[in-house]
Amino acid sequence: MTTTEVISNQYKQKFEFINFRNGRIFDFSVLLICCLSFGFSWIESILNYDSHHWGFMYVQALDLKRGLIPYKETFPAYGIMTTWIQSLSLTLFGERLISIGIATGIFYSFSLFLSYQLFLQFLPKYAAFFSTLLIFLLNGYIVFPWSNYFCYTFFLLSLLMFFTKKNHKNVFGSGLLLGFSLLCRYTSFQAILPPFVFFFIYEFIFQKNTKKTTNSRLLFFGLGFLFPILLFLLFLFSNSLLDDFWIQNQIMTLQSKHELTISNFLPNLFKSIFITSLDDVHDSRMIFFTIIFCWNFVTLFYFLKKLFLNKNLAQNEAIVMEFCLVTLFGYLNAIHSYDLFRLINGSSLGVGVIIYSVIQTSQGLGRKIKIIILLPLISICFILANSLIFSALPTSAVYTPWRLDILIGKGVISTEISIFKGKLLKPEYYNFYRDIYQHISKFDHSHYIINYTLDPVAMIINNLPKVQMASIYFPLIEQAYPEEAKRIQQIINTKKAVILSDKDIHLPGYKVIFSKTWLSGEVPWLSNDSLAMIYISVPEETEM
Repeated sequence: MTTTEVISNQYKQKFEFINFRNGRIFDFSVLLICCLSFGFSWIESILNYDSHHWGFMYVQALDLKRGLIPYKETFPAYGIMTTWIQSLSLTLFGERLISIGIATGIFYSFSLFLSYQLFLQFLPKYAAFFSTLLIFLLNGYIVFPWSNYFCYTFFLLSLLMFFTKKNHKNVFGSGLLLGFSLLCRYTSFQAILPPFVFFFIYEFIFQKNTKKTTNSRLLFFGLGFLFPILLFLLFLFSNSLLDDFWIQNQIMTLQSKHELTISNFLPNLFKSIFITSLDDVHDSRMIFFTIIFCWNFVTLFYFLKKLFLNKNLAQNEAIVMEFCLVTLFGYLNAIHSYDLFRLINGSSLGVGVIIYSVIQTSQGLGRKIKIIILLPLISICFILANSLIFSALPTSAVYTPWRLDILIGKGVISTEISIFKGKLLKPEYYNFYRDIYQHISKFDHSHYIINYTLDPVAMIINNLPKVQMASIYFPLIEQAYPEEAKRIQQIINTKKAVILSDKDIHLPGYKVIFSKTWLSGEVPWLSNDSLAMIYISVPEETEM
């Protein structure tokens, strides 16, 4: 071998990762997408000023980190696993708001990587990459530190284990991860459980596995799924918390104010998919999910028809059919509130089904026709990328658009308010909470903070001890837990309360020392009333 050939071979090995044939460039590109998504989520955690949603999840995690007993002393609203993971983030990254955003961003970016791995089950690498890119462009980063992100990541892990090696170890692991997914968000059961039921029905009826093999796999899957659920139930039972768990989940259902019943939830969902989405002409992302729903429904119908005509499905076709089921059931994550981040964390695998269909139907077509098919897909990428970051107006993927002036110099860094450490705040937002902080800081820890507002940040900002389980005001909790209401009244009567309210409550022996309007542009989500205010009431004998 000549010296030139040796050098040539060395360069080939060195740059093998950009060889399109082995697809390493697509692996690398997906990793880059995941890193970008995490970076964007970190920036969102730094810039976000949504006190209601971020503060609500933060206080639950903080309570758990500080040793409070869930469902007895604190209120995990959506899933104990989500609260536990976010409490770990406070240990790792500090007791500050951005910590739970960092944890949520890690899970969301990992879900993109898992989506790519799942797409590889039936797509070539270039198509799996393009499908992952589309998901990223639809929703590049987190909007809330919400339980959906954690639930979906565990769900994808469960699917990946289920579709790889179908041995008892993997099937048990798949069930275990599905159990973790449910514990991240209890209300996800209607979206994550039925697809697996249909998977096993398909195996039992149509595949060549013996009934004994399918029953064995189902047994191991069920054992894995039930293991974390039973451990959680054992924890609730041993601490006499079963009733509290049920009551508090009922409160969350009633508090959502979405009057869903068995008879109306599907009509409401279809209305959201086909009417509400199409009405929003300014945001193509929601229209895209209408297309995903219809495309996956038609594809599923095609495969079912083929099955019932006694035609066997190829392995790829069976997997695609199962992905259609996952996608369609994923829309049930959004039955109470049809939001993009719920659809991304439920039905985004349907993007891969569309790409699969395009590839299959374009086989045998001429080069020019393939280019004509490809151009609209590329155009969609450019359209979505245009509003991925720094969008001029809020979109379904961006609730509070980033402000460049805050990033490059006008953002305020707080040194005195610990939960704001690491954030860049709008001056108006910072001044609002600095005023609250300074007024409450005059009271020592012999006083209790009592919150009658929807603002958890104002409640936790000074770290005064609290008596309420929830960080925001739930009237239903007062009705369900009269002992908590009694304890609050005792604290008020003994003049040891610092009270936050959205109106002047005129309590005997108390005076208002601070009031300020919640401007929607400064502190969003807290009130639909542009004139709504926050009041701080303290004992009258307090020297100011």
